[in-house]
Amino acid sequence: RLLFRQAREACDSYWMRKLTREKLERRLDTGAHVLVKTHEWTPQVRRADFEALAPMFSAVIVSVRDGFEEDSEWMRFATHVIHFEDIVAKDESEGKLGAVEVLRRLAEHLGITGLTDSDLRMVDYELMTLPMPRHGCDPTTKHWSFHARRGGRPAPKKPSSP
Repeated sequence: RLLFRQAREACDSYWMRKLTREKLERRLDTGAHVLVKTHEWTPQVRRADFEALAPMFSAVIVSVRDGFEEDSEWMRFATHVIHFEDIVAKDESEGKLGAVEVLRRLAEHLGITGLTDSDLRMVDYELMTLPMPRHGCDPTTKHWSFHARRGGRPAPKKPSSP
């Protein structure tokens, strides 16, 4: 969502407990990019239902983490995979800029063009400084209180304006 905003492209983001063709079509009618966040298969988000809706998605981003089993069903639909370890990488001397490089690859995958290094650093800064809820899930950021750990990565300094 923040990548689209930084690129000045319209994007509506939603947490949908139950995905339906009608809900997606209603949101796609606006002409904006539509970002839908979900996690696991539930009675409200079943594999068969998602498979029927999959052609409506231009991208399905899956996040994986070492030591955690990948969900083979989600991986079937994945058009782009993000590794948690890449997000929290923080050794700038080796060119590992953590989320900045992850954001660059994600923007390319989503067809977002024209973002500069400065833009990507601003998105990284905004992500790392989003407020965290004390309890439950924030309806806008979709962050939970346990996200406050941010993978042990320190918040970057605010980039200067170009």
